[in-house]
Amino acid sequence: MTTIAFAGVDHYRIPLPVVLSDSTHGDIAEFELVTVRVRDAAGIEGLGYTYTVGRGGAAIAVLIRDDLSPVLLGAEPDRIEALWQRMWWALHYGGRGGSATLAISAVDIALWDLKARRFGTPLWRLLGGHDPRVPAYAGGIDLDFSLDQLLRQTDDNLKKGFRAIKMKVGRPRLSEDLERVRGVVGVGLKLLYRNPRRPAKPT
Repeated sequence: MTTIAFAGVDHYRIPLPVVLSDSTHGDIAEFELVTVRVRDAAGIEGLGYTYTVGRGGAAIAVLIRDDLSPVLLGAEPDRIEALWQRMWWALHYGGRGGSATLAISAVDIALWDLKARRFGTPLWRLLGGHDPRVPAYAGGIDLDFSLDQLLRQTDDNLKKGFRAIKMKVGRPRLSEDLERVRGVVGVGLKLLYRNPRRPAKPT
């Protein structure tokens, strides 16, 4: 029986080449990436992660370092559901959602990655998958992009091999959304859209 010998966390800030805008979060100048490494006594390591759109990453990293790592050390790494329950109840009183859920999810991913590596099989196969290929789409935080910017982004995604994209709708005027949708649909992609409902501005 092996046990967890190490659980570490790293927090990165990743500046974006272009400031993005989202009706829910406002301007986004950087993403935050929080990574978790869980290593067993045999030296096999699993990697998990979560991310934010610029705020809250430090809080997630502290929760993992100070509150979740002690729960993991010395535990059997294959008992993932039991460890999830222990992590959930360790953070439960401080809140059920937000930073706590993001912290737990990053560790959970690392535990599943560790298990797959210990079994020497891809995670998709360990979880019962039958096909290593999955449909993928390119998504962008593009609500405030001009039509030209949106089409340049779409062309770039086509060059990368994507055949489906997700774009944001919810501009101040419906005619703007329609113009953008028509422009993208015209290039022959499968289109997914999201309307996060821009909050009403006070009058």
